[in-house]
Amino acid sequence: MNSTFFLRLLQRVGLWQVLEIGLTCQFQATQQLISSMVHLATSCYSAASLHLSSNMAISDQLILLLSGLGSIHGLLLAAFLFFRQPGAWSNRFLAGVILMLSIRVLKSVLFHFNPTIGKQILQLGLSACFLIGPLLFCYCLHFIGKFHQSPLHRLHLIIPLLLLILVGGIYPYHLNLQLWNGPLYKIINYTWLAYTLLSVVLLWPKIVSLNLSNLRQHPDLLVVFCVVSGSGLIWCAYHFGTYTSYISGALTYSFLLCVGALTVFLHLQQKKTNIVGRYANKKISADTAEPLIVELEQFMQTQQVYLDANLVMPKLAKMLGWPTPKLSQLLNDNLKQSFNDFVNSYRIEHAKTLLLGEASMKMDDLAESAGFNSLSTFYAAFKKHTQLTPAKFKALRLADADPASA
Repeated sequence: MNSTFFLRLLQRVGLWQVLEIGLTCQFQATQQLISSMVHLATSCYSAASLHLSSNMAISDQLILLLSGLGSIHGLLLAAFLFFRQPGAWSNRFLAGVILMLSIRVLKSVLFHFNPTIGKQILQLGLSACFLIGPLLFCYCLHFIGKFHQSPLHRLHLIIPLLLLILVGGIYPYHLNLQLWNGPLYKIINYTWLAYTLLSVVLLWPKIVSLNLSNLRQHPDLLVVFCVVSGSGLIWCAYHFGTYTSYISGALTYSFLLCVGALTVFLHLQQKKTNIVGRYANKKISADTAEPLIVELEQFMQTQQVYLDANLVMPKLAKMLGWPTPKLSQLLNDNLKQSFNDFVNSYRIEHAKTLLLGEASMKMDDLAESAGFNSLSTFYAAFKKHTQLTPAKFKALRLADADPASA
């Protein structure tokens, strides 16, 4: 109802046509950007091959390769983070930051090697630059747990989006070059800087409370701080590009993206090695295991994750916030159960409830509702845990209930 009222209001004041024009311009610019990406990817591949262009110096070919591949990899990373399961908002905000940076950088690369590029792509690049700061600030707000505390925080995204659509529709780049290259360019870049500084202020209390000794215990904060710092470095590279080179911002982005990806990869490898080494030859004592078992059982009962037919040990360990070897040792050494037997015990109890409460339910549907991915697996697990078939179990329970009801 609110959205209908809002659309009617826009139509009455004559802004709906402007929004439509703005969205059309952004869509056309996106189409041109995609086609340019394909061309850029082809150019990067050609630069990397043995058939190098004779009209381009070796240094230019290297710059094209590094800056172009960095922006394209950024787009792929943004897509991975956005569609990653589970789709946490922190991942989506980070994906938005990387996506806008990648579009901004890609525009710079295209313009540097082809100054006659379409004006709509230049407008799209500046529009993406305008959204970097708000998305970064919302990413930090979500990290400290304040984004969902007030609906007003959404205005940091809604207002810039509306401004881009309205201004882009009323004053398109190709008809207002002086406006976009003058006041709007400064507003866009200083908005990016202002939101980056606000993000630093937002994170500062957490940053000053840390020291080098406990920094490794807060890897999430380290990642957020690196993202904010990287945003500031890229802004500086573009702002001071007149003293160095316009393409320096794109090269800085590519460098930071590669270093960040390599750092994360090495951190995950080291963490995996440390976890395996920590639990390889060390059993969990009974006193330590008791609260862990209680936590595990309560989690299984309240969250009912056993109903997921695709549940595996690493997935359950991640939900609990435990290392996978820790969960494995707790099940094998302390509970004397395999992972499948442990999960199936909960599924069988759920299946018993369905057997007695849903008389008309087919056995295939019952098995699926209990978390089993096949009927044969359900029958085998049920027989293993109860020494009875589902039909025999149901008949015995109903027979025991008849005298009591009589």
